[in-house]
Amino acid sequence: MLLGSNLIRWSFMIFAIVTFSLSPCSVCAQSSGRIAGTVVDEGGGAVTGAKVTLVDSVGTVQRTASTDSNGGFSISGVASGAYKIRVERKEFEASEVTVDLGPNSSSEGLRIILHVAAVRQSVTVSDVGVYLVPDASGATKTDTPIMQTPISVQVIPQQVLSDQQAIRVDDALQNVSGVIPTNDSYGTNDSFTIRGFDQLEMTYEDGLRLDQYSNGGFPLDLANIEKIEVVKGPASVLYGQAEPGGMVNIVTKRPLEQSHYSLQQQFGSYDFYRTTFDATGPLFVKNLYYRFNLDYENANSFRDFIYTDQIALFPTIEWKPNERNQIMAQFMYATGTIKTDNGIPLLMDGTPANVSIRNNYAEPDSNRVPTTQYSIKVLGSHQFSDNWKFTAAYKSGYYDSPVVPYGIFYIGDVDANGDLQRFGATENYFYHWTHQVAADLTGKFTIHGIQNTVLAGFDYYYQDGHYDANFFFPAPINIYNPVYGQPFDPPDPANNFVVHNGQQAYGAYFQDQITLPAHLFLLAGLRFDRVDTYNNGYDPAASSIHDSPAPTPRAGILWQPLQAASIYFSYSGNYGATPLGSVTPDGKPLPPQSAQQYEFGVKTEWLNRRLSATTSIYQITKQNIPTTDPSNPLYSVAIGEARSRGFELDVSGQITPNWKIIGGYSYIDCITTKDDNLPSLAGLRFPGAPTNSGSLWSVYELPDPRLKGLRFGAGVVGRTSEVAYESPDGVTYLTDRIPGFAIMNAMVAYTWHWERATLSAQLNIDNLLNHRYFSAVNPGSAMPGAPITVMPAIRVNF
Repeated sequence: MLLGSNLIRWSFMIFAIVTFSLSPCSVCAQSSGRIAGTVVDEGGGAVTGAKVTLVDSVGTVQRTASTDSNGGFSISGVASGAYKIRVERKEFEASEVTVDLGPNSSSEGLRIILHVAAVRQSVTVSDVGVYLVPDASGATKTDTPIMQTPISVQVIPQQVLSDQQAIRVDDALQNVSGVIPTNDSYGTNDSFTIRGFDQLEMTYEDGLRLDQYSNGGFPLDLANIEKIEVVKGPASVLYGQAEPGGMVNIVTKRPLEQSHYSLQQQFGSYDFYRTTFDATGPLFVKNLYYRFNLDYENANSFRDFIYTDQIALFPTIEWKPNERNQIMAQFMYATGTIKTDNGIPLLMDGTPANVSIRNNYAEPDSNRVPTTQYSIKVLGSHQFSDNWKFTAAYKSGYYDSPVVPYGIFYIGDVDANGDLQRFGATENYFYHWTHQVAADLTGKFTIHGIQNTVLAGFDYYYQDGHYDANFFFPAPINIYNPVYGQPFDPPDPANNFVVHNGQQAYGAYFQDQITLPAHLFLLAGLRFDRVDTYNNGYDPAASSIHDSPAPTPRAGILWQPLQAASIYFSYSGNYGATPLGSVTPDGKPLPPQSAQQYEFGVKTEWLNRRLSATTSIYQITKQNIPTTDPSNPLYSVAIGEARSRGFELDVSGQITPNWKIIGGYSYIDCITTKDDNLPSLAGLRFPGAPTNSGSLWSVYELPDPRLKGLRFGAGVVGRTSEVAYESPDGVTYLTDRIPGFAIMNAMVAYTWHWERATLSAQLNIDNLLNHRYFSAVNPGSAMPGAPITVMPAIRVNF
């Protein structure tokens, strides 16, 4: 492939451009002194993002820097003299050390220890290098301690993604209870359920909506992701249309003030190759910083005819003219090809066919999705005072991802002779534009001793999509003796149809976080929406729907009787507009969705605040859920009501300074309670929602100084059986099912230093025992999990 042949050229070209364009300043500074060192906490863990200030003997600030992912900092071009180095980081007491630098000398190898501030004795303060993140903004749009947020919130930090060598968001989300990967997009997008409810491939990036279900595009790229926040339960009050199970907010990487470079090469089973490059630092002028991420992936699969060949670029520029103002522009461009995967067909008893998990019964050249997508995102903020701040964001994105030359999908189950009916579709073009704006004003004030943090905001979302389609019916294929390339009648041009759909959504919201005496914390919010959806579906006459629902509320109360324990209760409403791409048999959009949740939970911290745990019970009720019309799979219908309730436990952090864990357990009881359609889903369990699921991942670093940098990791992921439903005759539903499973994963890594560079070698083995299992089930097919997979990686940071 062309992209594959240019891999080395791409990597070295970009590396050379970035390195040489930024190197003159550092070269000139070599004639002066250099100060470098490492900032750690009391447990010896690296403190990332600490501000390092160099002050001369008369108190003038000379230079500033920030610690990197290893806690390191470096300040070059320093003239001789006496200096103080002041280190500051939220949650810690500031620390100062004195350095006397002689002519043409350097002071390196400093080790500065930060002690925990008395108000919150946590030794874990970073999203990078640790497993416990004490604060999150996804649930409230403010930086709020998780222990004081009356909502279940989990964070997957960068170190977990690195230790597990997670390639897709779906893989990373298995660290959080109640989040289950699905195969809605046949392997081409991020799809999962939360608390039993299908997210319909909707995620958020820096608080802005990503709707892959209607937009298409590649799965989210982890090369540009700093951390992943999972907010459990409805999030409509702050984000508008959403699914009631929860929301996933991706926090992207931002430029750093100190120069840093990272290059990683991964090699995996089944001809998997992935190169990532990350460069950041100051850019040309004062207070201007950049970050550039590159991700190139060329990979085959354990599945026949499946491959990925793509490249993604993420250039970012951030300007901080002063402490009260900053603006960041982030660009994204990705292009390449991925292939959809139908999985393994099901037998008439609803179980996966007993064939090799490699087998693919689409045509070898079908289901190719050549994709191009790009976007620009601008984030800015202005601090009016210490207590009042305004933030705004704008994003525009374009997605182009047709299926060529045609798509092949399974119809129904395999008959007694092993024959599988197939369905074909053509798509000459498929493109979507999105535009969105969000603006928030946050303020803090005290009235009669009661502290308030208020948030008032507005958002706008626009989407416009076009695609065409036609259908044909290729010959059946025998799964035990497949013959590919059988001739078929081409689609009839008279049956070609064109779809034009889109949506405009406006929202205004208000939130107040109130701190009361006796360690009580209140949360109250309210949102107003207006949404216009148009969708001509398969009918030349376009149809549209206007929706102005009742205000969406949210309220919660949390009591923190001890610094290490909190008890909370919350109620949240949810608003979900009519889904794009779904129309009823009479050509009308589906009615808007709504939901309500009650939740009670306990949050605790252990081992001197190194380890945190959240336990919660909840019940969610949802109305107007879209589902496939059993009498005509091209259309959709809405069922009346569904209910999910369950219990969750999540844990993350450090048992000792050398031993880190993350994991969770979920029990979900979810059924459809009302459905007046025939056939009816009433009384049936949700698809893609196992009753019991859980995961545990642990990494241990050897404390022996002679073996410093050597780490071992191991984990397990398990779920009980899952179901899906299909109605071949349009009269009754048949149940498809996959059995439960448990797989083991392992990791070994070694990190060492060589001059100014940090090098690491890592080996991950997934499905260590080579267990045959299925990770998701859809009507008529099951997605097999990968057999034993080995992935070595080499990384250099400098």
